[in-house]
Amino acid sequence: MFQHTLLLICRGLKRHKSTFVINIVGLSTGLTCSLFVYLWVSDEVSVDKFHVKDDQLFQVMSKLKTPAGDIKVKESTPHPLAEALAEEMPEVEYAVPVRTWTSEQGILSAGNKHIRANELYVGKDYFNIFSWNIIQGDKDHVLSDKYAVLLSNELAMKLFNTAENANVIGKTIEWSKEALSGIYVVSGVFKNSPVKLDRSI
Repeated sequence: MFQHTLLLICRGLKRHKSTFVINIVGLSTGLTCSLFVYLWVSDEVSVDKFHVKDDQLFQVMSKLKTPAGDIKVKESTPHPLAEALAEEMPEVEYAVPVRTWTSEQGILSAGNKHIRANELYVGKDYFNIFSWNIIQGDKDHVLSDKYAVLLSNELAMKLFNTAENANVIGKTIEWSKEALSGIYVVSGVFKNSPVKLDRSI
């Protein structure tokens, strides 16, 4: 039975080669697109799942109405909003502002080493919300000073050839990027994320 079916298929292929090729190409393309969609969705729903409080994390966004009457949703919110939420809403355990200045990289310098990096500016309760593994420094105090900065262990290795406490904590680094350029003090080192990030500090 199987041999007979296979024989019919082979005869059909010989008679209708162009139709067979079109069907194979269409099937292959469809399967490939389905696989890519699956991988993309799987990646999107797994982002930041390593945080212990993942099911309690919420991002506050602003909704604006344009002069044309359209509704526009933006990730940016007023800076004092985080503090107001924590003070006025008992349901909010912690609220913290998180932002980047621009998408362009700045220059991080330590001694004669200069490295391009992206920054993330956060409030003092950031590490009470997100489960980054701080390998050097106290999570309750690493952001107590506005000139304090944490480095990933990978970046600390590049700048100081070590990620150990004695050789990193208290070191000064220079950050060069538009209006936020200045001298900062390393107050901690955190372990790189389980997933690849485009931010280094």
